[in-house]
Amino acid sequence: MQAPSLLKFYVVLSILTFVWEHYGFNHGNTLESLQAALLIICAYATALFTSMLIYRKYFHRLRNFPGPWLAGATKFWHVYQCRNSQNHFLLDDIYRKYGEIVRTGPEELTIFHPEVLPATDGPGNSCTKAVWYDFLLPEIALNTTRSKPEHDHRRRIWDHGFSTKALDTYEGRIAEYAETLEKRIADLASHGHPVNVTSWFYFFTFDVMGEFAFAKSFGMLEDERWHIAVVMLRKAMRLLGPLSPVPWLAQIGFYIVPWIWVVRDWLAMLVWCRERMAERIKMEGYKPDVSHWLIDASMKTNTLKLDREWLNGDAVTIIIAGSDTVAPTLVFIFYLLAIHQDQQDKLREALESVDIYDRKALRGVDHLTGVINESLRIHPPVPTGGYRQSPDDGMKLAGQYIPPRTTIVSPRYTLGKLPSCFEKPGEFIPERWYSKPEMVKDKRAFAPFAQGRYSCVGKNLAMGELRLVTALLVKKYRIRLASGEDGKRVEEDLRDQFTAAPGELNLSFEVLKSDKS
Repeated sequence: MQAPSLLKFYVVLSILTFVWEHYGFNHGNTLESLQAALLIICAYATALFTSMLIYRKYFHRLRNFPGPWLAGATKFWHVYQCRNSQNHFLLDDIYRKYGEIVRTGPEELTIFHPEVLPATDGPGNSCTKAVWYDFLLPEIALNTTRSKPEHDHRRRIWDHGFSTKALDTYEGRIAEYAETLEKRIADLASHGHPVNVTSWFYFFTFDVMGEFAFAKSFGMLEDERWHIAVVMLRKAMRLLGPLSPVPWLAQIGFYIVPWIWVVRDWLAMLVWCRERMAERIKMEGYKPDVSHWLIDASMKTNTLKLDREWLNGDAVTIIIAGSDTVAPTLVFIFYLLAIHQDQQDKLREALESVDIYDRKALRGVDHLTGVINESLRIHPPVPTGGYRQSPDDGMKLAGQYIPPRTTIVSPRYTLGKLPSCFEKPGEFIPERWYSKPEMVKDKRAFAPFAQGRYSCVGKNLAMGELRLVTALLVKKYRIRLASGEDGKRVEEDLRDQFTAAPGELNLSFEVLKSDKS
């Protein structure tokens, strides 16, 4: 967070060095003064960075861990490698080359072992959130605060918004949006058009979360086009792809060069969310939503003004965490079902006598849950994010001692495909989650919703959306890859920008004979 101030300090110091040379030694000779100032600056920078390099490579507490040579010297190596926002592929390649524990930064270890998830998030762990979570500052939110007491206090308020009673009130509204989605797909299918499900699933999830965050849908399913605010948000999320390894560089962009287009989109998105939350606070006669519990708690304690930064940050959290995770999961569920027709048939058979609008009944369809879990395993909605920091006294992990205050990365994209944890890890086998449990060798490697105090507060809402949309469409349509679609883009163009952003996927939806009447 001090990066912008440090940059300003060094800029001013450089100017003063030039002035000092200009008037103190070179008697007004601008060229000689500039050369002398540059020499001093270069000498200082050379000494500084050389000493840092020597320390990091030969004296640092992580020096004995394997990894790319440049990764241990500077995090800019990682930025360059992530310039295409495909960190999940990069880390997967690193695992194959260097093994289970790899140094991927001067003070960072990436751990490809199933023990890492319970060790950093599970009960009794002493880890904290890493500096990455300061990304949203000065806004603060449930999922970005690094203070455990603040998080726990805020989490208790959020839990009211996702209680069983609250979910019952949301159920009918989610069904309305799911039916609107189905109608749009039916209209396209009736005219023989392929359906770009990547766009349509984002329309659905953002409309749902817009209503739950601001009591007002984005209207994308009705308008059949992207809302300008969602366009800004999705552009802004691209910032997290290449800059997640160095969040301090993003802070420089926010405060020093806000005219850069991606930074401008990020700031505009934050302003838009603040304005919607301000409108939501004044709103009357709305249906109960998640933000109701947050605002109501602030009003009851007379802390509404003090909590405005929390409310603004929580608005961003609801939208991103609730939309940018469910949408890609839906994309991959239908991608996998489209290329595995046998699994699609088996799911349809399991749903045949089930009332899909009964949340409890859907939860009891084992194969449906298996399809969702298997998709989450192969294509996690958060491929590599979720950085943690080891405690002040260090910790033991995967048989090795991890030094204090080390950033720990636990990439779910690779963990979900470890042969040591899953039999036939590259294959789509939903049965492993209910009738073939022997195919899951180590359940610790599967935690798509995290666990412990940082587990996803909206897990039940998300699973409800996934189950309903999947059941609604599978029960009515035969789903295949559209003509000319091989499905490669959805994986090859996937961007890891904290949440997964899959490539375009076009599917065909053929109404089943029993429904054609």
